[in-house]
Amino acid sequence: MLLVFVIVITSCDSDDNPADPPDQIGNRGFSSEQVAEVIVNSCAVDGCHAGNQPQNGLSLENYENLIKGSSNRPLPSGGTYGGDVVVPFSSEKSLLYQMISGRVNPSMPFNRSALSDQDMQTIKDWIDEGAKDENENVPFQNSSHKIFVCNQASDAISVIDGNAKVVSRIIDVDFNQTLDAPHMVKYKEGFLYATLISAGKFLKINTTNFETVGEVSDLGFPGMIMLHKDNKAYVSRSSTAPGSFSSIYVINIDNMTLIKEIVLPVAGIPHGIILSPDNNKLYVANLTQNRINIIDTQTDEFEEDFVLSQSIDHEPMQANISPDGNYLYLSARKTGLFLIVDLNTKSIVKEVTTGGGPMHIVVNSDGSKIYLPSMMSGLVNVIDYDGNDWNNSTQISHPAFSMLHGAELSPDENYLYVSSRNTNGNFVPAYQVEGEGNIATVGIVNLQNNTVEKILEIEEFGSGLTVGN
Repeated sequence: MLLVFVIVITSCDSDDNPADPPDQIGNRGFSSEQVAEVIVNSCAVDGCHAGNQPQNGLSLENYENLIKGSSNRPLPSGGTYGGDVVVPFSSEKSLLYQMISGRVNPSMPFNRSALSDQDMQTIKDWIDEGAKDENENVPFQNSSHKIFVCNQASDAISVIDGNAKVVSRIIDVDFNQTLDAPHMVKYKEGFLYATLISAGKFLKINTTNFETVGEVSDLGFPGMIMLHKDNKAYVSRSSTAPGSFSSIYVINIDNMTLIKEIVLPVAGIPHGIILSPDNNKLYVANLTQNRINIIDTQTDEFEEDFVLSQSIDHEPMQANISPDGNYLYLSARKTGLFLIVDLNTKSIVKEVTTGGGPMHIVVNSDGSKIYLPSMMSGLVNVIDYDGNDWNNSTQISHPAFSMLHGAELSPDENYLYVSSRNTNGNFVPAYQVEGEGNIATVGIVNLQNNTVEKILEIEEFGSGLTVGN
């Protein structure tokens, strides 16, 4: 924080003169001249958030620049990162409002008089009404895709605009006074489906207006989700669930009713799940029993199972499958391995070292690349498959990678999105906000050169994520 304070002091000019006299402000692209006057006259000061080199890469001279956010906030550990300053409809989660309302030290405007209560209310109201432009449009409405990220310790789902690469909305999934713990999300045809571990709920959310339109309640520690082509969802148990369980759920996502519980022969924690490419089989990884269950999805009945090893307890955490359906991919939490299982022989044919705590597995469309973040090592493993063998060819790192968790590809497969829990606080943001815990992140990895293009701050405990419209 001392480093950040020094940067702000040395970079911001304390001159109280705005970039333009008040009578030359106009709307500047904002919904009203009143909003423009508060932001531009108070913040777009020469030497701070104006000019060719605005502080932290954030220009507040007009609406277009503000919505882009900042590009080079300083990392205390070295380097810079960028992010949004306004989240539409969420003033309390918008850095701009947090800074002008005194929840960040130093508060803004820097080295100048604090905004009046009326001016702060103007900005708060503008954000809470959607941060609209001069044509009354809410930003980020025409994105090619969105990334939805569970914030397990904040009872929220962060929405990231895939084009602008900023947080564009926060979905409130807080139902109880205690923590609800959103864990996993999946997208299908305009709807988002989410599990809430502690609340025992499975939600259906309309992604047009982000309203919850259906729920299934009274589930026991729901975890991972797989959406079947016949409009049913398979829901496993959370890896943190206490005790043992011998079933997973089947839910009708049209009318949001529980169809049945599929009973498994051995109790444990059935967590990682994946559908075969033809949707006829569901593979269930039992985390505590070193066992894979196979479900017939035509009858929704247990078919068979097999043990991964008689001598080594791998703790299979997450699952995926090769596009041809021949190989089951597993992340082994206990042994720190990426396991390749031949589904014809039901045996492990290859083990690839990935580092401690391998998590979600992402496979590209032709099966040639597999991406696997490791929680404890802070590395994203890039595993190549040439049709004969699997090799860990590249490991991607970044100072902001702290307890990696979820991963997903962009629709064009040019980007990988990776969430970090950061519950250990190893990632320290440029600005500490009063009342907030350890802020999680999402890393945007450019797969053309395997570099981290951007780091975004989200709410606490980033976990499962998905991509949709």
